[in-house]
Amino acid sequence: MPVVIRRARPEDAATVAVFALKLFAQHREYDPERFADLSNAAGAEAYYGSRMSSPTAAVFVAEAENKVVGFAYLEYQAVNYPELLENAGWLHDLYVDEAARGTGAGKALIKAAKDAAKTFGADKLVLMVAAKNEHARDFFSRTGLRETMVEMTIDLR
Repeated sequence: MPVVIRRARPEDAATVAVFALKLFAQHREYDPERFADLSNAAGAEAYYGSRMSSPTAAVFVAEAENKVVGFAYLEYQAVNYPELLENAGWLHDLYVDEAARGTGAGKALIKAAKDAAKTFGADKLVLMVAAKNEHARDFFSRTGLRETMVEMTIDLR
């Protein structure tokens, strides 16, 4: 099944939101104390829809057989003091539907994110991955990313 990557359009926002909610739920399963329950479809649709028209962001969708099977969302950050970053493309989200995994959609979305980050002026692409998401950590390593930080948290309730 050939995969096509393209910029998301406003009419894709609802589908992107469905995938984002799956990604959110996955994170909540890993650690419900760390990851907030943002399972609000209307909120996710509005958020990702707004990022589609931002001059410093890109939302991509992966299509297979004329059906959206995944998405990626990144933002360009010229300077990010808390993260000690300059000229970075921050890949906030990448999700591929389970039925489409192994088709190359994830690799193609990473390539699109890298290309967009370069277009924005970034000289690096960074992302965070849940510590318990071994599959994603392995996937990102195989696509050339390397670990640079370890997030730690403590419950204050």
